[in-house]
Amino acid sequence: MIQVGRDDLLRALKGFKGLAKQDLLIRGELTQENLSKKTHAEARRETYLQLIERLETSSTEAACVFAFDEYHKFSNQNDNFDPAIKGHQQALEMFFKLIGIEPEQLRSSIQENLVFEKLISLNSQISHGYYAQN
Repeated sequence: MIQVGRDDLLRALKGFKGLAKQDLLIRGELTQENLSKKTHAEARRETYLQLIERLETSSTEAACVFAFDEYHKFSNQNDNFDPAIKGHQQALEMFFKLIGIEPEQLRSSIQENLVFEKLISLNSQISHGYYAQN
């Protein structure tokens, strides 16, 4: 596994936030599809901002636990077609990919009702990777 330092993680999240901001700049007619895309992009941007703030004001571990709890919260909502929920989930999945947890692992840990620490212990690559640097 490639180790990801706190500064690299922040840089990546800021880049993702910039991409979400660009997606907010939808031109043309205000159709239902464009509104959905805009809602999705705003949700991603909001999530990236929250993650950046957590990383800047607390530990990487606290940011990871926050992200896991948020992912769990959004996964328990039944509206699979809500663009805001999908946007939050996508941003959180990208965060976890950065630290080496694939979306499939994340989803199965939610289905098995695991806590974040258990997910980390099941994935020895992460517990010996960047995660231990803070």
